[in-house]
Amino acid sequence: MKLLMWLVLVVLVVFAVRKKGQKISFPTAQGGAEPAPPRPDPVQIEAEAMVCCDICQMYIPSSEAIRKGQKTYCCIAHAEQAVQAD
Repeated sequence: MKLLMWLVLVVLVVFAVRKKGQKISFPTAQGGAEPAPPRPDPVQIEAEAMVCCDICQMYIPSSEAIRKGQKTYCCIAHAEQAVQAD
């Protein structure tokens, strides 16, 4: 009985190792399988300067900032708030 248990265990381990070693394949319209598509290269993202809002002191990307003269704001409401305060 112990021998049978060890034999089943070895077969399961061999099956698991073989299954893990197989390449992933995707079904095609013809019913066959094709290999997984290659992974794309990582996209290079350029860093953008961050600026600080003069009202709330939150940092935002400079492309999203609203500028009024020399001052920088994170949103239109803060830009209008600064104009009303002056």
